[in-house]
Amino acid sequence: MTEQKLKEIEEIFEEIISGRFNISKVELVYDSIDLTEIFIKKLEKLNFIPKKVKDVEVELGFRVPAFYLKNREAFFGWVFWEIFTETKKRKLFGSVLKNQRGDWEIQITENENTIIYVNELNKIEIDLSTMAW
Repeated sequence: MTEQKLKEIEEIFEEIISGRFNISKVELVYDSIDLTEIFIKKLEKLNFIPKKVKDVEVELGFRVPAFYLKNREAFFGWVFWEIFTETKKRKLFGSVLKNQRGDWEIQITENENTIIYVNELNKIEIDLSTMAW
């Protein structure tokens, strides 16, 4: 891969990670070259750190952006508290990619040891009046 092409790919990754494009899934392969490490370096440069969902610091009523990497693909989503009742809730990574029922295609709960890349500095408030309880 040429230096120019590598620079272009890095710039595109930065724009995707920064949210300039509304993309839910990124293929991390170019000309059969695995770009996962390049994507991870760009994530870390932009304050996305590797964590398990249970270790993500996010308050009730907020969400933080995150990426889940698997099989040379990156899936964008959010870490937030899913509220079932006033007393029952769980912390969750939910991809913006949805399944046929309209649920999150990828769900990673706080009980799993899966690593995601999360930016806790970029929290966004959620309207709790739209939650289940």
